[in-house]
Amino acid sequence: MIRLGSKNALFFRANVALSMASVALQTVLLVTVWRAVYADRGVVAGISESDAVSYAVIAMLLWHVALPWQLSSIPERVREGTIATDLIRPIAIVGQSLLQSVGGVVGAMPGVVVGLAIGLAVGGLTPPATKVALVGFLLTATLGWLLATLLNLAVSMVAFWTTDTRGPFYVYRAIASFASGALVPLWFIPGWLRPFLDVLPFGLQVFAPLQLWQGQQPLGGLGGVLAVQLGWLAAATGIVAMVTWRALRKVVINGG
Repeated sequence: MIRLGSKNALFFRANVALSMASVALQTVLLVTVWRAVYADRGVVAGISESDAVSYAVIAMLLWHVALPWQLSSIPERVREGTIATDLIRPIAIVGQSLLQSVGGVVGAMPGVVVGLAIGLAVGGLTPPATKVALVGFLLTATLGWLLATLLNLAVSMVAFWTTDTRGPFYVYRAIASFASGALVPLWFIPGWLRPFLDVLPFGLQVFAPLQLWQGQQPLGGLGGVLAVQLGWLAAATGIVAMVTWRALRKVVINGG
């Protein structure tokens, strides 16, 4: 399944090349815009220009991996009717989708490498605060990806109720992108809005790992972030299990 996911992501070379070009363009634009935003100001809201630029580049790369152009392969498989075969495979449908998502990460790696290379070339990346900060970032970014993947999977299950999932996908993607801090660092969010975003799980996917990268201590530090992430992972697992249970009892497959 991992091989299938990576093969699907890398099969069309033109799409891979366009994805890499898109990441390269986004990297250059982010560095340019954030440097322009800071202009003659060295620090905004306690954040330096170099930290803000680096945050923007790495956040974009994290989101490139965690929320690609589709939620999962389930909507396509339901629409084509191949889900009927998938349901009788030894690996459960949720397991199949998670393994394919791992393959999707492999397929996203060329874009990540290009983004990092360009970010370094234009001086848009700052190193982690310490070695411990780097370890904390890698650990929480991995758990953040798993949390995003489970939530993506839960939303993609809408395909069992409707053949067109674009509406829910657009709404979910807009909320998740903003609330995660992938578009705008949550440091700059108005105070009245921040409590609403903090109760959502999306900030644990991008903002919290990057705070650790920069040596900050969100939720009391690495232990606090891990504890909250594990709590949300348990909740997301329960949601996926419940939605899957309901979905498999309401399967509508075109042509079958």
